[in-house]
Amino acid sequence: MLTIYKITADIIFPEGAAPGAGSSSNRHVLARNGNQKTILRGSVLAGVLRHAYAERLGMSSLEDPVSRWFGEGADPDEDNSSCIRVADAVIRCATVNERTHNLINRHTGAPAKGGLFSFEAIPPMSKAILSIILEPGAGESEEYDAFIDHLVGILGTGLLVGGHTNRGVGRMMLVDDVSVRDFDLATVDGSADFLDAQYEEMNKGVVLSGRKFRPETQQNHLEIKLELGIPRGEDLLIGDGQETDYALNPQSVIFNDGSEHWRIPGSSLRGVVRAWMTRLAARDGETITDSVNNWYDRCDDPKKSYKPDLIGWGFKDTQDRARYQEYPDLLDDPILDLFGSMYKKGRIHISDVFSRPMEQQDVQDRYHVAVDRFSGGANEGALFDNQVLAGTQLIFPVTILLSTPREKEVQWLVKTLRALHLGILSVGSSKSGGRLEIKSISARGSESQTITAFAREIE
Repeated sequence: MLTIYKITADIIFPEGAAPGAGSSSNRHVLARNGNQKTILRGSVLAGVLRHAYAERLGMSSLEDPVSRWFGEGADPDEDNSSCIRVADAVIRCATVNERTHNLINRHTGAPAKGGLFSFEAIPPMSKAILSIILEPGAGESEEYDAFIDHLVGILGTGLLVGGHTNRGVGRMMLVDDVSVRDFDLATVDGSADFLDAQYEEMNKGVVLSGRKFRPETQQNHLEIKLELGIPRGEDLLIGDGQETDYALNPQSVIFNDGSEHWRIPGSSLRGVVRAWMTRLAARDGETITDSVNNWYDRCDDPKKSYKPDLIGWGFKDTQDRARYQEYPDLLDDPILDLFGSMYKKGRIHISDVFSRPMEQQDVQDRYHVAVDRFSGGANEGALFDNQVLAGTQLIFPVTILLSTPREKEVQWLVKTLRALHLGILSVGSSKSGGRLEIKSISARGSESQTITAFAREIE
């Protein structure tokens, strides 16, 4: 078979993304091409597609047929190159957002040492066009058709790309159907058409052309959509860290169209959800490596050091990590398996949350003074103020994605959402109530019946 397939698709990043190019000190910057345009590198997308394809087939990314399409390690005696060529995607964005995060130790509630960093991200609702070429040599035409169906399904389900996806960014979705065009290189006309298409792409950019493929919903995923609101008389503050300590303001973000919206970071919700689900899993008798005992053992033993990334390594010493990297399931920790670790990618994503375009009446001023806990009097020079979000008109839509969800994970998640709805869990700064309630919730995909039952419960 001497047929080349060209796959093109219009994509959108609903919460933005952070396709990075490395870091300088504790600041992570976006990848850019020679024209200083922000790009999603083809090598990054190829790696994400490889992992998603292997997950879809339920096998390792080094096994055949995954390696047959995506290639394998270089061998001088064999041709193991990839049959897939993914072009760098130029992202259409008007500006770049910068945000600051701090790693919080959940056992103490204090920032972890060395855990402060900033990163650049493209604005929400930015768009790009993908261009993927399938070269001949990987199989017969029927195998190519089946592989294209898999790719379309993967793109339709949505992918997480770029760094910092745990912060709530990086979700990539299709705008419309996927276009597929084939070129028969055994004919002069087919070869000429392919060369013309490549030349046009280099000069004018990617053009959507060819047969339309509509993606089908992937069955081993659970997508939960809920709307959070601020109850009457309550307020919310998640500071952006960009101002001084004496003028803390709620987080906001500028969309690609220039509008400004209030933001609840997905990382804030993720931290709340993870902490409560860890507690629920421990109460059910599960093995939890990120336990209070493990943390205090490290702190109390002068011969052992404590670093923030120990949680990601499951508190394993350096000499033990190679074995767990090869066999991550040996950890037998449901929380690290779901939320990810240094051994294995996580299976849950909680997106950034944006309100409608921001208005000045959404915020209220608050004034505080630090009180000396010994004398009960005000500390001199400790007067400060901040702003909080208030009002029942503010609605924050949230998207939670679970890959291959398990029944117990969904049950823990429902119990966590119930605790959030009842006010047992709060979000944000202690200088506000931090209370949120669930206005509505729905789900589609596997295990969605558990979410549906919870939705009827809170109606």
